[in-house]
Parts: sequence; structure tokens; C-alpha cells
Amino acid sequence: MLIQDETDRFLRNYGRGLAKLEKESLYNILQLSKKHTQAIGQSVRRVPVHAIIMSVLLEHQKQLLLLTDQVAVLEERIGECSLE
Repeated sequence: MLIQDETDRFLRNYGRGLAKLEKESLYNILQLSKKHTQAIGQSVRRVPVHAIIMSVLLEHQKQLLLLTDQVAVLEERIGECSLE
């Protein structure tokens, strides 16, 4: 419940000045933190949003690594095709 309350508060306060599409993007980003509720719960931070942001950064880093690997595979395939 703490995570939901904190993400709702953050979205309400920070999202106030955002356009609709930006608010939707922010909401989607904050939803990524729910994958790490156990780590957030064990965090001793006084401000829960810090742990939530770290969870989002972790998810983005995992996605970035996956995409980087996929690009490398595609570049390799392109290189093989150009040699033929």
C-alpha cells in the first residue's frame, strides 16, 4: 500500500504540470517499480520515492541491456548478409 500511495502522490504532485501523454508515460514508468516491492519494503530510506525511482532505473537498465544485445545480433546478421 505504501508504494501505491507514494506513486499516486508523486503522480499527483509532479504530474500536475504535465500534458496527458506525459502523465500516462509517468504512470507507466512508476508501474515498473511494482516489480521490486520487496526491495522497496526493505529500504531504510525515509523518502519511499527514492527506492521507487531506483526500481524504475533498474528496470530501464535491464531493458537497455536487452536492447543492446538485440542490436548487436541484428548488426551481426546485417554484416553476414553484406558479405554474401
